[in-house]
Amino acid sequence: MYNFVICDDNYNTGLYIKNIISGYANNKKLDYNIRLYSNNFEQAIEFTKSNLGHVNVFFVDIVLNDENTTGLSLAKQIRKIDVMAYFIIITSHPELSLKVFNYKLKALDCIFKQEEDIEKRIQECLDTIVSESSRIDNLSYRGQLTIKSVSGIHAINLSDVLYFETRPGCRLIYCILTDQTCIAFRHTMKELVKELDSRFFQCHRSFIINTKYIKKLARNRQCYSVTMEDGKICDVSRSKWKELLSYVRI
Repeated sequence: MYNFVICDDNYNTGLYIKNIISGYANNKKLDYNIRLYSNNFEQAIEFTKSNLGHVNVFFVDIVLNDENTTGLSLAKQIRKIDVMAYFIIITSHPELSLKVFNYKLKALDCIFKQEEDIEKRIQECLDTIVSESSRIDNLSYRGQLTIKSVSGIHAINLSDVLYFETRPGCRLIYCILTDQTCIAFRHTMKELVKELDSRFFQCHRSFIINTKYIKKLARNRQCYSVTMEDGKICDVSRSKWKELLSYVRI
């Protein structure tokens, strides 16, 4: 899913950008969603929190009609939430463009509203985003998974993964590798399990395990669990127990 979020206090400009994006996305047959915010820009932050794990692309005007928020400060807040978000900065003030670097946003482009080829510039940005996303997806089909953690991008071999787990009070997912490396990243278990191959089984809402590394299965008074090669005991839901036994042929 591609999420395109436009933050521009000039509604007409925002609508113009929206039409460019929708035309491009329809032509490319993308699965996409577009949000346009011309005020109440905090909604963009809430949208980001609810849509981690997707390809999120933000078109942000540097100058917003908000006494507490500039486009760059808004983008910085979003970057803290979604470290892999794409930013295309839109502005009618070329003299402010250098400030983009001060905010360490890793913006894809900075486009001036007065430019005659603004549509072409936006399409070129979208080409880059779609191309990168496709390459990342292809890694998964070759027995790899690309994880976008808070520290960067990790391309890991699925054969090196022991399990994925969530922990109480935390929205992160933790990937545990055979060498005991732990990588924390933002995603949902529901979407993650779709990206994995047949070695992996979601035995509980908090665990997705690599069945090749199961050391022991245990059942005790209606409590079910598996012990992994590193000694970790993972809970198994009662409803998943028989399916797991059949899955691993034990």
